[in-house]
Amino acid sequence: MLQKIFILFFLFAGSIGLVFFSSVQCSKSPSPRVVVMDFMEAVNKNDTTTIDKYLDLDKFAQEKMKDLPPEQREEAFPKVKEQLRNNLLGNGATRLKWQNKMIVVNKETIEGDQAVVEVSFVDQKTGVTQYTRTLLYKKDNAWKIYYFKD
Repeated sequence: MLQKIFILFFLFAGSIGLVFFSSVQCSKSPSPRVVVMDFMEAVNKNDTTTIDKYLDLDKFAQEKMKDLPPEQREEAFPKVKEQLRNNLLGNGATRLKWQNKMIVVNKETIEGDQAVVEVSFVDQKTGVTQYTRTLLYKKDNAWKIYYFKD
């Protein structure tokens, strides 16, 4: 009898632990790899809400302008930001380029609040593969993309 009570106790405790573990997993933000996959799908679907959710456009524009002389950056910032956004939407260059490729989101590497996700683009006609890295950082407990080669 005592053995049955003991077994029932552990089954009950195990069930509670499983429910707790599941709820913790569900409330966890997506991994950097999942963020990149969702972002690329959003670009393909022209889904501005998801693009805005995962892309830090200001930081992306700042990264793109690093090669400009510092005195030109402030003036160029709004134009660069607008161009980067336009590239992801409608008939934008990045969106069109990605639509003609098979996109393979590969390995993610996380170091603290920074992450790198490797992405391969395979041209479906020629088979030529291009490789890039997408850079992310953690902001408000969620991963944000701040750089990729477009």
